[in-house]
Amino acid sequence: MLKKVLLNLYFWPLFSLVTLAAVLLSPVLLAGNLIFTRQPTARMVRKCIRLYGWILVRVIPFMAPVTVEDRSGGIEEPVIFVPNHCSSVDPYLFGMLPLDNAFVTSWPFRIPLYNFFMHLSGYINSNKGWKHVLERGSELLGSGCSLIIWPEGHRSRDGKLRRFKNGAFQLALSTGRPVVPVCVIGSRQMLPPGSRFLTPARIRMILLPAITPSGRSNSPEDIRSLKMRVKNALAEELAGNTRATRRQNCPSSSSCSCLHETGRTPGNEAAC
Repeated sequence: MLKKVLLNLYFWPLFSLVTLAAVLLSPVLLAGNLIFTRQPTARMVRKCIRLYGWILVRVIPFMAPVTVEDRSGGIEEPVIFVPNHCSSVDPYLFGMLPLDNAFVTSWPFRIPLYNFFMHLSGYINSNKGWKHVLERGSELLGSGCSLIIWPEGHRSRDGKLRRFKNGAFQLALSTGRPVVPVCVIGSRQMLPPGSRFLTPARIRMILLPAITPSGRSNSPEDIRSLKMRVKNALAEELAGNTRATRRQNCPSSSSCSCLHETGRTPGNEAAC
């Protein structure tokens, strides 16, 4: 309990300070870009947002910084990242990836301050409908910008994968860009849906091997096939992590082996 109190006393003031500094510096950065570097404004803003996320998840939580495991085998940009989603922390994690990326999302566009920067960065508001997502998504991928799409649409309340929507997979089939499943572990333990206070936890972001789409974007069967390949990859990784966590938390005994095999919870060993 003491660690949780200290973490929140430490993190939230620094979060506010970093956010305020980012807002105050943004006019200077925009002006500097226009005068010196002259790169597209949206790309420059996305770069700054990634830096903002990296500071929040890598530098500030110094006791347990986020780690990234790249098992993708090499990413040929641009790609479509498809992560599981369990916490408000999850979007910030993508500041760890050193490549241009943009979100396809909805609710952050309703947050006043975030709304301004979301539009400035060229992020895609999924509330504008599929036609908008397809057109803007194709444009961004064509410009070399990878996309991040939450296939479940919302955060999972219990940590289990929910029903996947078709958009990410239909877009992949339409553009021919690979899909990279991203398994996020630990964010729900740190900040589950409905909670306003952080709990100490270790967060891992695992980039799984890219899946190349094949088929037609107007074929329900091809969309479903690609969707299930991605969902199965995420489900296997999450299940493997659950088994590993049980082994770490369970003492080595015959009753514990039974827990591993049956999935029974500790305290119910007699039933094995």
